[in-house]
Amino acid sequence: MKVGVSTIEFYVRNVRTRLPFKYGKAVLTSTPILHVRMEVHDGEGHSSVGYSADCLPPKWFDKDPEKDFKRNVEDLLLAANCGMKSYLEVGKEPTFFFDLWLKGYSKTIERSGTHLLNGLTGSFGSSLMERALLDGFSKLQGTHLFDSLKKRALRIQPERVHSRLNNWNFSDSLPETPLGQIAVRQTVGLADPIRDSDIPKEEALNDGLSQSIEAWARDFGIRYFKIKVTNDLSVDIPRLLAIAQTLDAVAPSDYKISLDGNETFKSVDQLEKWNRKVHAEDDLKGLLERVLYIEQPIDRLSAFDASVASHLKEAKDLPPVIIDESDDSLGTFNMAADYGYRGVSFKNCKGAIKGLLNKMLVDSLNVSGEREFFLTGEDLMNTSVVPVQQDLAMASILGLSHVERNGHHYCHGLDHLSKNEIDDCIARHPNLYEPFGESGRLKIQDGFLDVSSLHTQGFGSVMEPDFDFMTPLGEWRFEDLEG
Repeated sequence: MKVGVSTIEFYVRNVRTRLPFKYGKAVLTSTPILHVRMEVHDGEGHSSVGYSADCLPPKWFDKDPEKDFKRNVEDLLLAANCGMKSYLEVGKEPTFFFDLWLKGYSKTIERSGTHLLNGLTGSFGSSLMERALLDGFSKLQGTHLFDSLKKRALRIQPERVHSRLNNWNFSDSLPETPLGQIAVRQTVGLADPIRDSDIPKEEALNDGLSQSIEAWARDFGIRYFKIKVTNDLSVDIPRLLAIAQTLDAVAPSDYKISLDGNETFKSVDQLEKWNRKVHAEDDLKGLLERVLYIEQPIDRLSAFDASVASHLKEAKDLPPVIIDESDDSLGTFNMAADYGYRGVSFKNCKGAIKGLLNKMLVDSLNVSGEREFFLTGEDLMNTSVVPVQQDLAMASILGLSHVERNGHHYCHGLDHLSKNEIDDCIARHPNLYEPFGESGRLKIQDGFLDVSSLHTQGFGSVMEPDFDFMTPLGEWRFEDLEG
């Protein structure tokens, strides 16, 4: 079936965090959530509406110190506008999905480049469009995304993007069925209290949700954690010691961790030196044995220097190193694998189709290579409804058994939604959400989320967002974030 794009509209919802979210040099206390409403058609009188949404955070897509939060948001909105123009242009006449996506992606990157937006920012504009398109296309077919993939309705041709996948069977990278549950990997942010006792009395929220990492592990059975590190041993060692003592006391005995370097290292040598120092701490040995990988330790500007490539392949004592922020184009992971990186993060904000293509690359490399490659699921404060459901749906298709989640920690349940949306969440996805006072929240049981209801229609089985509870983009002002 072919698909065309009729209209695209933008709406914004402001969300304030219950806790400051600190990553790298950025601290997030409020963020706009940009929603996309896309009407699609098949050229034969049938139409449907697809949705997508994502937060617009500071200092992740672009860490230019000259750009403040407002400028970061303006750039992301500009990228979304580039995506809208590009997908309307290439989708004017119905065409096969993969052709539309590949042309739409290329035109979005080209268009955003004329505005001097970097690759990560430009790809965000395309990712918003492709997610809404995936949702609308699957609804147009009367089915859900995984079914569309299994039936090859999207006509994905991986060899058109990666010659390495010339003879790869697309079906080999799809599971028989999507995962029914996914473990939460709790973010341990740089500003997060580790123990209950770390929370000053005047800063205790007492809002019904866990505030410390100790409480999340104890009360919700969380068994995976993502720990941010700073490349400052005077900060990292005592913090890691406190985390180790806390998790050993309250977390399930089989808990695992990932480390997030947040681009704070300039070279592999620097990373190795840091790694030797933390391993020299006897009381950290148990924690460090649980490390699955370290995410994006090297600054994105240095991550692909020739010296990094040679040193990373020879660094035997490091945990597997993956890229995240460096993953700014369709071909980045293919190159990163040759440099010695062992994996790449999946985030819907970088592209759902890109995630599928990277999964195929991982599988292909693992067939022929001596080292094991892998895909991970990371988060940029995905919140309900649309962002978190579509991200979890894609993660379950990719077979990611645990993914970083932090929206449930930094936001207060479903308070940012309208009453109708809250009721819809709980009624349509009773295993994913649960009532919480007069609101609702994600239902984390024994450290897991039940995502089995996310494959019934479209992409992520999202209901129609309450656009009356949002602001049309043309009327939204950045200054309203603090209102």
